[in-house]
Amino acid sequence: MAAQIRNFQDIQIGDEITPLLKEIGIARMMAYGAATWDFIRLHYDADYARELGFEAPFVDGQMMGGFLAQQVQDWAGPGAFLRKLAFRNRVMAYPGDSLTCHGVVTEVSSTNEGGIVECDLWIENQRGEKVVEPASAQLRFPLQTGG
Repeated sequence: MAAQIRNFQDIQIGDEITPLLKEIGIARMMAYGAATWDFIRLHYDADYARELGFEAPFVDGQMMGGFLAQQVQDWAGPGAFLRKLAFRNRVMAYPGDSLTCHGVVTEVSSTNEGGIVECDLWIENQRGEKVVEPASAQLRFPLQTGG
């Protein structure tokens, strides 16, 4: 399936960023740790996590940033560039959780470098708790040439 190409001229304030669903499992958490060379036992070792007073291994907070980056980049398409991403983790996520990334366009502007789109983002778990909030992204879209 070909990647969607989003035209900057069609983006409006209030547009919804396509939601992204992520099912959390220990294998995904371990793969993330391996990919980032981040082998902190709290993110994969249930016995160790319980010894330290946690109910279970929990998702590495930076993994949430990866989910948000994937969400906005998938929505924006291959021509766009993620310039800024900021987020704050609020609630821990555990194996078995279903996380949904949400977002909305809050600002659209043009510069000499291209179109700039600002978005508010957040992640909710299956209980409707906001796991990540506030969060924001800034995307740059290429200048349109020709006609």
